[in-house]
Amino acid sequence: MIIKSFTAPTVAAALKKIREEMGHNAVVLKTTVLSSGDTSRSGKNVEITACIDESALTPGQLNGLVKAGDRSEEKSVQSTRIPDVTRSLSDAGEPEKLAAQLGSKLDSILNSHSNTEPLSGVAPGVRPIYLDMLDADIPSDIVDQIAAKIDEAAGTDGDAKQPAQDVLKEYLKGMIASDINFEPGMKVVFAGPSGAGKTSAMAKLAAQLTSFRKLKVTLSSLDDMKVSAYEEIGSYADILNLPVEIFDQLADRERLDSVVLIDTPSMPCDAARRDNLFEKIRALKPDIVFLVFSACCRTRDLLDRLNHFEDLAPSYLIAGHLDETERWGTIPAMTGFLDIPLAYTMNSPGGMGLLKIADADMIARNILKMEVADAGQ
Repeated sequence: MIIKSFTAPTVAAALKKIREEMGHNAVVLKTTVLSSGDTSRSGKNVEITACIDESALTPGQLNGLVKAGDRSEEKSVQSTRIPDVTRSLSDAGEPEKLAAQLGSKLDSILNSHSNTEPLSGVAPGVRPIYLDMLDADIPSDIVDQIAAKIDEAAGTDGDAKQPAQDVLKEYLKGMIASDINFEPGMKVVFAGPSGAGKTSAMAKLAAQLTSFRKLKVTLSSLDDMKVSAYEEIGSYADILNLPVEIFDQLADRERLDSVVLIDTPSMPCDAARRDNLFEKIRALKPDIVFLVFSACCRTRDLLDRLNHFEDLAPSYLIAGHLDETERWGTIPAMTGFLDIPLAYTMNSPGGMGLLKIADADMIARNILKMEVADAGQ
């Protein structure tokens, strides 16, 4: 078995190196965020350690990996060749014991690497909190900012958990929208990536506007891509006893006697299709554009599309699928990098449950792995 570490500016770049040298059968063992103060690895922010069975390599790949430690330009990369103990599992008759031994061996090899410790500049009392925020999938530069404030607030008292909750809560409060005003005649668009929960968010808001604010609501859709798009919103309209408008008729009408909630197709990566969608949205002259994203997505995947989201010029964010993941780091990532307030969160599927006004305390508790009251419906 061959184990090797790769450093790069981003996770994607490190994974590309792994694919180029080890191939697609490589298995990632460990991902480390490197300290920004390490001058010996300037411009390299992450280190990924991967392994691969020798039998999966061509002779050329195997020779290249074994000799990788001699390359002058990659002195920080280490290549370790260990016996393939997995081949003896079936013969030994004690697979559980040997599996534990293999795990212990891998841990010792990984710990022997001369990795830069990313917590070297973090106070000991703040380190568990720092790791919790990284585990929540918050980008390291945002984690560094928050950790510095927590360290300052904690002082020398030792226990940083409560100061951490207070600091993170205040940090998130600055990114959460106050109550949004809806009036008859407004056009409200829901946009975002595929599967983010746009239609669910629209149905939830429609239910709340009609039930609690006693407003007239009309449903519509720009989705000419998905089969039965109008049938889907039509089912919500039937349940809520609401009218449905064809989107071609909306752009020519300046004012309506109801709040018009407009669904959209998934935001494509293709530039031409995306521009066409955004042009349709702008033609409607919407009063509010909600960008809906799923908390189940990796932060890196969402940040890779920041320029797309910025081109949409959304008014507010809605975070969905919070009931399907324990890592809510996408929330501070999206609000922080887009500088757009979070309006609502969704903790329940489909049209069920409420569209909740974003709660800074609940989000902070989740990120810090504290008990969260009423985190479901």
